[in-house]
Amino acid sequence: MEPAIMRAGWELLAERGYAGLAFEELAERAGCSRPALYRRFANKRELIIWMLDNAARDTDPALPEHVPPRTVLIENLWAFVRHLGGPAGVATPELAQARRRDSELSAALDALYERERQPYLLALSRALKDALPAADISALVDNMVGAVLFRAGLQGQTLKLAQVEQIVDQALVAGRAMTRKARR
Repeated sequence: MEPAIMRAGWELLAERGYAGLAFEELAERAGCSRPALYRRFANKRELIIWMLDNAARDTDPALPEHVPPRTVLIENLWAFVRHLGGPAGVATPELAQARRRDSELSAALDALYERERQPYLLALSRALKDALPAADISALVDNMVGAVLFRAGLQGQTLKLAQVEQIVDQALVAGRAMTRKARR
């Protein structure tokens, strides 16, 4: 039942937007009952977070330990490109609008983002030998993720791996420059 709910949820979100997503139509498309949906999800906010969480997990890279930080950054950012190239990419602009109208959705999306950005924060901090404060590392991560989100998620560009590598390398260069400046 979950794959059918996921598929129907993405379809409806793309067609009707967050505000127009109704459990009744979702249940019909997924081939289940509305009460079955409500047993699983208290509301559409929970449904959306579940959909995004599962879509993100489907593209997360499986990396062995002791992979160089640059590789971790590239693989995670490349996974994000794939994530945005799937159903979640269609929903990204709509959810950006919906979060303005729904503070609980906004808070849930923020919590999901914080969890998803942990591999970036750890890898970038490791790459820069823990020489920058957490706020600077966080800003660099936001710049990397934001570049991909803007290009792939909002503009619908098809990014190549070389472009992802360039984004990561720019963040590393900027981080090293910040580290040198902080030491002066």
